[in-house]
Amino acid sequence: MKTSSRNTFTGTITGIIFGGLNDEVELELASGEKLYGQLAHASTERLGLAVGTEAMMMVKASEILLVSDNDEFAICCRNQFTGKVLKLVRGFVNGEVVIQTPSGLEFNATVSLEGINRLRVERGATVTAMFKSSHVLVAAKK
Repeated sequence: MKTSSRNTFTGTITGIIFGGLNDEVELELASGEKLYGQLAHASTERLGLAVGTEAMMMVKASEILLVSDNDEFAICCRNQFTGKVLKLVRGFVNGEVVIQTPSGLEFNATVSLEGINRLRVERGATVTAMFKSSHVLVAAKK
C-alpha cells in the first residue's frame, strides 16, 4: 500500500488489549521497538486484527510532539521514542524535524518555529518524539 504519510511503520501485532469500546494494539517492528495504536473494537474486528497479524501504523507528522531536557516528569503517552535530530528544515511558520532512534527508526515531526526555537532544536540534539495511541491509524493486510 502506498500512502502520503511520512510516518508509516510495518510490523507484527504482538498484543491486543480488548476494551468495551476501544482496543489497544501493540505492533512490534523489525527493530524490536513497539508502537501502540488505539481503535474502536468494531474496527479491530472489521480488520481481523489478531496477534501474529502483519499490520501497518501511520502517524501524521503534525501529531508528533517533541520534548527535550525532561529529567523531571513522567509523561502519560504510550508512544515515546528518544533519538537525535537527523534533519531540520525551517519554513516560514513550521519546520520539519526528522528524529532517528539508536536503532535507526525515523520519525518526521512538523513543529511550529516557536516550538523549534523554544526547544533549541538543532541537528544532533537529543529529543523525544511522542504521540498518543489514539492518533495512530492502523491498517492490516486483507
